[in-house]
Amino acid sequence: MATLARTALTPVGAKTTGAAAGQDAGWAAATATTGDLIPLSGRGTILRIRTTGTACNAVIDSVVTSSYGADQDLTVTMGATDEQEVYIANDGRFDQGGGSKGYAKVVCSAVTGVSIAAKIVPG
Repeated sequence: MATLARTALTPVGAKTTGAAAGQDAGWAAATATTGDLIPLSGRGTILRIRTTGTACNAVIDSVVTSSYGADQDLTVTMGATDEQEVYIANDGRFDQGGGSKGYAKVVCSAVTGVSIAAKIVPG
């Protein structure tokens, strides 16, 4: 299981100085079977998933019972050549707790040609 780096988006606005901006996307290869830990902090995290030749399902592990009374994981269905983003609010639903407190867990059904990246939205 890999743990992605805790990287926050850099705000650019009226008080930003300088003429250059941008930061590395931070892509990492998805880990087979055990999944990967995605950092949660600030207002939330933008999880990006990319496939290059292999379709897969990426399942984000929910740990909180919903208002309907069930713990419902979130599934992102990816085509063979696809890129999708999911905003994960930092509201506790996906926080794994214990030794993985502050992280969400994502498990991809295939890992060949599958990459993930995450950026924190500052609070």
